Amino acid sequence: MTKSVVDINKYIIDQTDKELRKKLVDYSERPEIQSQLGEAFYIWKNDPEFTSEDIDEDKMDELTFEKFFDWFLYDFKLIDSEERLAERFYSEEGFELSASEKILIKDWIKSIYSFFEVEDVVPGEACLIKDIFSGKSLEVLDKASSKQIKKLDIIAARPIQISNQYYFSGIVSLYPPPFKNLITEFFDKEFIEYKKLYGNEKLELDYLKDWGYQIGAYVEETVNNPHFVTPEGHEFIIAIADYSVDQYEKCIKKIEKINSLKEISDKTEELRVFSWEKIGTNNITGTLEIEKDKLRIECYSIEMLSKAKLMIEDQCKGLIAHIKDTTKELSTFIDKSKSEPKKAKKYPLGVKNKKELDMELDNHYDKWVDTPLEVLGSISPKQAMKTKEGRVRLSLVIDELETIFEHARKRGEPYYDVAKLRMKLKLSK
Repeated sequence: MTKSVVDINKYIIDQTDKELRKKLVDYSERPEIQSQLGEAFYIWKNDPEFTSEDIDEDKMDELTFEKFFDWFLYDFKLIDSEERLAERFYSEEGFELSASEKILIKDWIKSIYSFFEVEDVVPGEACLIKDIFSGKSLEVLDKASSKQIKKLDIIAARPIQISNQYYFSGIVSLYPPPFKNLITEFFDKEFIEYKKLYGNEKLELDYLKDWGYQIGAYVEETVNNPHFVTPEGHEFIIAIADYSVDQYEKCIKKIEKINSLKEISDKTEELRVFSWEKIGTNNITGTLEIEKDKLRIECYSIEMLSKAKLMIEDQCKGLIAHIKDTTKELSTFIDKSKSEPKKAKKYPLGVKNKKELDMELDNHYDKWVDTPLEVLGSISPKQAMKTKEGRVRLSLVIDELETIFEHARKRGEPYYDVAKLRMKLKLSK
């Protein structure tokens, strides 16, 4: 995976994202669209006890409303036109959007909310995820969620592709690894029904766009169901055993010899992580983590944890000492809107303060003036300066950048002084 890099492009995209989302939300407040909100929530929630009062944003918890509204903007087909809201917004308002906003809204329209298995994480920077339906792997830059997820976790999210990079849009939901089978089994069953109704030529992506919200509803219902059990009939719960490690080298050699444990980490890392493999009569599901002085076993029922403890304590006898057993909630939700203080200044990856940001932006735009841009007809800003038509088009591009950064300045966020860019190009306002 890519390590820490300065991502100025992501910073600029963030500013455009905020402006465009505000326009889309404002558009959704039109009476003819608001009148469909109740029906949309009824469909999304799939709750027979639903009443119109349930969609009152002041009464609904923020996380639920954010998840619903994300689906309403990008996936729900408006009843009066069969268009998705983002599609209708683009068809009616697209002529007023800037070039970068048009690129972004097209990515939003194509986006799919799906479920992914975490393959690797650089905490605080990025994560490598694999779609559990298509098998496609993506590297996603995301500061907030990459701090809270780990290998094998299952996440529900909407990745957005901008140029050659992916970013998360909206809420990211996190589930424990055993939910993978629960989700895929539900998907396989429902996809068959979907194709019966709409034709065998329909693809997984079609299902996810049209019916994918049902997976989330099913998972949420399962999470809140106190009778949820493992395939072995045990109550599903995250059960943890912590140990101190006295002789690490001897202990790790013992663990490496256990056939039902498969390492999922790099042997060069300080934290070694193993997953339990189903071999023979072994029916333990979970993970084992070991560092120099501590070891943790995490399973998905108390009964499984007991079996795992017996195995590890027998293999590592005299090398580890039990500290405590604990349990925790089945799932956690990552609310990106709460991951950082609302008024905190956010810098791109690899940038720690305003001085560094100013330097990176200067470097970025020093190169930008020599970079061919599609909006300029695949010529660079410097080349555009050579013709009257090019200067006019370039001026519009720079006006757009100026608007983006001016709005960022008014929000109290870091910004770039576009006047410096005009000076570089000797382009008057």
